[in-house]
Amino acid sequence: MKKLFALVLALALCFSLAALAVPASADGEIVINFPSIWVGTDSKAPYLAEMIEAFNAENAGSIKVVVEDQTDYQAYRDKIRTTITTGSAPDLCILDTTFDIKAFAESGKFMDLTPYLDEGWGANFTDGAFDAWSVDGKVSILPFEAAVFTPIYNTEILKAAGWDHFPATYTEFFQMADDIKAAGFNVMGQMAGENGWSSMLWYSLLVEAIGGKDVYADGLSNPAFVEAAKVLKEMYNYTFDGAISAGAGDVNGHWLNRDTAIYLNGPWWIANLYKEENAVDGVLLADVCEVATNPSYEGGKGEGGLVTTVQGFLAAAKQDDPAKEAAVIKFLKYISEPERVSQWALSSGAMFFVKYTPSPETRLISQKVTEVANKAPYTILHVNGAFPTAFSTEFPAAVSALVLGEVDEQGFVDQLQLAIDMA
Repeated sequence: MKKLFALVLALALCFSLAALAVPASADGEIVINFPSIWVGTDSKAPYLAEMIEAFNAENAGSIKVVVEDQTDYQAYRDKIRTTITTGSAPDLCILDTTFDIKAFAESGKFMDLTPYLDEGWGANFTDGAFDAWSVDGKVSILPFEAAVFTPIYNTEILKAAGWDHFPATYTEFFQMADDIKAAGFNVMGQMAGENGWSSMLWYSLLVEAIGGKDVYADGLSNPAFVEAAKVLKEMYNYTFDGAISAGAGDVNGHWLNRDTAIYLNGPWWIANLYKEENAVDGVLLADVCEVATNPSYEGGKGEGGLVTTVQGFLAAAKQDDPAKEAAVIKFLKYISEPERVSQWALSSGAMFFVKYTPSPETRLISQKVTEVANKAPYTILHVNGAFPTAFSTEFPAAVSALVLGEVDEQGFVDQLQLAIDMA
């Protein structure tokens, strides 16, 4: 009797463990657990919830995506980091650049998405989107939510300076800059205060134009970084007074006051161009703005590439069950389908590493930025995203030293390299 009881108990335990290992609910649906920060007040939340509801309805009885709401960004980051480091990855999760993306990609805990991307899914994404994040030619961390950085210019100021177009080359750019300055305007906003954000973006555009697609391959040893520093220093002759100590508020204020011709920031700032409070004599700032592409540099290797950063990655846990892997891929393909992404962009104001046609209802400036992104032959990260955190920490001080003449262009690059080496 004791032996029979022990056998029954052992069988029961085996069945219980087997049930825990099956990635499905009791009725046979495959359950995809998705801890998500795109919930609550996040602008992407409503349409994501709508897509998940529709996906679950279409796949009722076979696949169900279950969202675990995470409204505290830092708590979410801490939880995901601990979960991945000490255990296994969630079925699906959102990452950002505060995570060590390369280390996660090399951990073996995430699904290799490469075969699915190669089958045609990859054609949905912008050219070069995966380059900076692939490991040994494989993509396991998917760049998804994007930010692109392309100049926006005030057509009225250019017209006042005698220009009816944005320059195609940096040689022509500085010819225009002289005319804008002579007309009594600032050409662009620069800042060496705070995090040096505006100057960092201009430096990134210069690095791309001079060094091209593979400029980061050899780190800061590429001569493009020294040449770009030379041009960035020259740009400080065409900005407002006090830029050495200026912050974002100064750059934004001069642009909103319409005394600066060119503005450079992320797509999240476009909404400000449409605010009535920023109108002058009833004319919205958006009504006198156009979107430009990065000029080419004489002798440079750039070919019209786009400077970007990743606002959000999607990553999926490596699965032992082929059926669950197929279910996760089906969902990822569903939410990255261009028509859905177009509606997602319209509803949220976000941008994505997906080639999509902007909805006609999208703000015109946003449409034009998206068109520029879709046409770009490749993308590269801004310099802060391409190098360790020590780079971005040191950048403002290095710019200040460069502009004040305390270091030359090579010294500027050496200062940044030293900060990286010492970190």
